[in-house]
Amino acid sequence: MEDMEKENNEHHRKVRRKLRWGRLLCFLILVGLVGFGVFWSSVWVYDNLINPPQANIAAADENIRKDEKLNERINILLLGIDDGDSEAAASEPKRTDAIILLSFDPKQDQVAVLSIPRDTKVVLPGHKDPEKINAAYAYGGAVMAKQTVANLLRVPIHYYCLADWRGFIDIVNLIGGVDIYVDKDMYYEDPYANLVIDIKHGYQHMDGETAGKYVRFRKDELGDIGRVQRQQKFLKAAAEQMFSVQNVGKISSLMSALDKYIQTDLNTLTMLKAANSFKLFGDDKIRSCMLYGQFDDSSGVSYWAADKDAVNKSLDELGIPYIKEETADKQDAGSEEEQIDNEKEKTS
Repeated sequence: MEDMEKENNEHHRKVRRKLRWGRLLCFLILVGLVGFGVFWSSVWVYDNLINPPQANIAAADENIRKDEKLNERINILLLGIDDGDSEAAASEPKRTDAIILLSFDPKQDQVAVLSIPRDTKVVLPGHKDPEKINAAYAYGGAVMAKQTVANLLRVPIHYYCLADWRGFIDIVNLIGGVDIYVDKDMYYEDPYANLVIDIKHGYQHMDGETAGKYVRFRKDELGDIGRVQRQQKFLKAAAEQMFSVQNVGKISSLMSALDKYIQTDLNTLTMLKAANSFKLFGDDKIRSCMLYGQFDDSSGVSYWAADKDAVNKSLDELGIPYIKEETADKQDAGSEEEQIDNEKEKTS
């Protein structure tokens, strides 16, 4: 009898030891998982918020790239890929249908939007003959697009965002559509592209499909210029809708959609700064205009010609700082004089 009790007691002690070791093992695994999560969360916070990676700044010259005043603002190039009626094959590089410079001051919460007509006449980096600016992305991707706009405007381009129209449509649907006033009836039919645009004059609540047609319509007397004006108008209305109270709870869904459809070199910290500026969207915080210029078909090709004065006028109106070419020339001359003086000192 006593032997049986001893065996039972010994068995219970072994069971308790196993339970204790099992609990300890579970606790250690739990601590390890928590530690692992904290470590990688800390790495993510450091890499994305404390010390985010720096994108390559595109600029016309080193004076612009390094100028502190110019780089106080953050300039983002927004690009929209050619729509469904593009003549390019699916495998071919696409031209950009929308080219917009978004410039914001994170300290003053001021936002400026400059729309650049896709027919704007430029000389692409590495090219000799004039081209339409919408060819920059097709020839050299985001790098050439950033550099081309930087050369045209003489401001630093810090980041880019590239979106296709499918993403545009889904995001508009996700925020519940956009209310906008349509200035006139818009009708266009292209049976080859299976496209019908039929939007009536007056106030409209547009879903994604209708909005996509609205911002792409160009079959009127103003052509691409009219489309650029509508894109600006829609961007303003969409931003007000996106940051409305009813869309606060959709932030995670919006971020998921943006991640799916948008290519960008923006880091998380800059995105948060931009969102903070845009949530204060209003007439006193936003300035917008289209790049000044004029139609030019003297070469047999229809361009939008924007000379230096037109570019400067556009940037002055928006309050975007830039270096005028005469100022840059003086700086370059000063640098050359310094180099000459240094050479003289070495030889003396």
